[in-house]
Amino acid sequence: MKILLVEDDLSICEFLSGTLTAYRYTVDIATDGKLGLELALQGEYCVILLDVMLPRLDGLSICRQLRDHKCQTPILMLTAKDSDEDIVMGLDVGADDYVTKPCEPSQLIARIRALSRRQVSAMSYSVLMWGNLCLDPNLIQVTYKQQLIALSPKEYSLLELFLRHPQRIFSRSNIIDHLWSIDESPTDAAVTNLIKDLRRKLKSAGMVEELIETVYRLGYRLKVAPQKEKQEEKQAKQQPSDLDQEGLVLIEEATQEFYASLPERIKVLETAARSLQVDYFDSIQRGRVTEEAHRLAGALGTFGYVKGSELARAIEQLFSDQSELGEQQVTQFLQLLAQLQQEIAKSPVSGIIPNLPTVAKPLVLVIDDDHSFTESLRQAAPLRGLQVEVIAEESTALEQVASKSPSVILISLNPASTPAKLTLLEKLKVYSRGIPVLILAEQDCLDTRIRVASLGSEGYLLKSMTTEEILEAIAQFFPLTTPPSPRVMVVDDDPVQLKTLALLLQPWGLEVIPVSNPEQFWQVLTSTDPALLLLDLQMPKFNGIELCRVVRQDIKYADLPIIFVTAHTEADSIQQVFAVGADEFISKPIVGPELVTRVLSRIEGTSRLQDARLKRIQQQQLPISPPEAKIDSLTQVATRYHCDEFLEREWQRLISQQTSLSLIICDIDHFQTYNDCYGYEAGNSCLQKVANSIRQCIDPSHHLVVRSGGDEFMIVLLETGLVEALQVVERIQQAIATLQIPHQSPSTNGYITLSLGITGFIPSQDNSYKDLIAIAKQALYTAKARGFNTYCLYSL
Repeated sequence: MKILLVEDDLSICEFLSGTLTAYRYTVDIATDGKLGLELALQGEYCVILLDVMLPRLDGLSICRQLRDHKCQTPILMLTAKDSDEDIVMGLDVGADDYVTKPCEPSQLIARIRALSRRQVSAMSYSVLMWGNLCLDPNLIQVTYKQQLIALSPKEYSLLELFLRHPQRIFSRSNIIDHLWSIDESPTDAAVTNLIKDLRRKLKSAGMVEELIETVYRLGYRLKVAPQKEKQEEKQAKQQPSDLDQEGLVLIEEATQEFYASLPERIKVLETAARSLQVDYFDSIQRGRVTEEAHRLAGALGTFGYVKGSELARAIEQLFSDQSELGEQQVTQFLQLLAQLQQEIAKSPVSGIIPNLPTVAKPLVLVIDDDHSFTESLRQAAPLRGLQVEVIAEESTALEQVASKSPSVILISLNPASTPAKLTLLEKLKVYSRGIPVLILAEQDCLDTRIRVASLGSEGYLLKSMTTEEILEAIAQFFPLTTPPSPRVMVVDDDPVQLKTLALLLQPWGLEVIPVSNPEQFWQVLTSTDPALLLLDLQMPKFNGIELCRVVRQDIKYADLPIIFVTAHTEADSIQQVFAVGADEFISKPIVGPELVTRVLSRIEGTSRLQDARLKRIQQQQLPISPPEAKIDSLTQVATRYHCDEFLEREWQRLISQQTSLSLIICDIDHFQTYNDCYGYEAGNSCLQKVANSIRQCIDPSHHLVVRSGGDEFMIVLLETGLVEALQVVERIQQAIATLQIPHQSPSTNGYITLSLGITGFIPSQDNSYKDLIAIAKQALYTAKARGFNTYCLYSL
């Protein structure tokens, strides 16, 4: 558990930090108020220890601002100010406890425990159990079957972290953030080694169960405790599903379609078996067997036959070998085929279905007793993202409108019902203000149009219009409710897998473009411009590796997210995939929630970046530097080309010296609005002033300022930790504020401001400077999401 200590007395800092560390706490220290406030807002702490008298910002102001920002972290005031007025004031501004110095360490620890219990819940601070493994936070000890296990402070903290958050996946950076202080800069390898050490010690203590599960490319999480597995499985079967029923039906149809195709698929293997027994087996047949086994390896596990998937994979590997099949290999194939047939005869053991999102479609309430018309309207509505409900009885219309809250009301009008329907229209405009009411008339009559318009109807349609025309007219009343869906291009030669992937992704608002023939890949890619690419690894004619390499060679698609979905999970295959430029790797059988999470994460994390960058490039008409220029012609700072060279060179030096590297990425808030208001010439001048101000805030002989985009700058800080990087950020903010460049926009405070993202760590062979840039950019986007004119720090 992590504590933030905000104290300017270094001797007290050292004493308290040592005491807390002895009790298995990780401690971040801030020696001034402003830095303490930033760390409190950025980090995840169980308790904040806060002095009152602090430089730059006092403790009472920090506490007040944290509560204004809805920060719920418990705050313990630790100060020499001991008057009743001081204590009352501290508690009134939002502190949870108030302790005067000097304080007995054991009393301080007890108060921290009490505050932690209030934060998480009374039960969560009691003894933590996982099977026969027991962690007692009060005694600070771990036992297995009542035998004490000696763990280091970091190992203990890691185990406690997983036991307190049994459902959460922790990335390596998450673990570093929880277990190491901000002044430390461990690498990802330190986390890997810590996990290994904890596993080894638990195993040495006699624990046979695997406690921590590795979630590929995501991180680690706690496995389900052994004694709970059967109980939870039983509960899962009893609980109602959260699935969208339409999505459930479609996935069930795909499942049944796959089951129906199994006999034909197995027949390919059975034919091969007969051919082998009579010594008539050619290369064409061998290719068919390899291809079919590969498809089965992915599909069987996806639809619940995990063991069958392993057997099909073994058959694929057997026939992938180019050597002649000997008697031993033939016998092995026949045995594998027999086992596969037995597995398929069993019932599947698991499914692929994730929790689908509930997407609220705009409701159109139709008041009409013409069943054939309303039915055609109801069936066509989903194609436009709408749902239609019908009210046949006018007498219940007002009541149903009130209970259903439709987006649009459509009233059918014929000569016989006109008086009653117009009365209904008048009441609806009184009692259902804000809901558009359209009239659907059988006749086009000017007198009726005038009467309808006078009563406030928003539209007059004719029943002679086609269903599509009527729905198009209705859709105009909420044109922005359904933004264009991000396109996901899926390339797989197995039609069942294509359909399954589409059914898993479409409920999440994604448009799936299936490609079963790799030869059509480039044509489809260039004509559809997808937001993400899902590739199978092994396919006829062109494999996924070749297609990925082609994509990465084209400048337009250099940043397109690419995820491989394949049954090939060998180390060589994974290495090949990432070597050619893939972003993610998902193994078959497909796990629905994992697929959806990874796809949405990649689209949300990269498309926003690409769109913003493209928009800035298109709209900012500035002097263009040659691609390989080292100095930007407008701002006279380094170019991105020079920055990449600089980082590549310095990265290796910092690895050998094990020295920190920090990076700041910033851009000008609402810069396009500035250009629109003041013109591009003023925009160019603004960029020059900002670049010059940033340059004056660093040591140019040791650090580097880079113009990395239209209004985006990077500051590379060599041999600099995060605390020093924050100080640079504060100097930059002060310098920009001093410029006072007017920016009269409703979204600004009257002057040009910056948003900044910060990160840093000690470089290692396990990562690259591109990881540093990616994390800093994510921090920048987080800062902008908070409201601009601020900064965000992501530590690793």
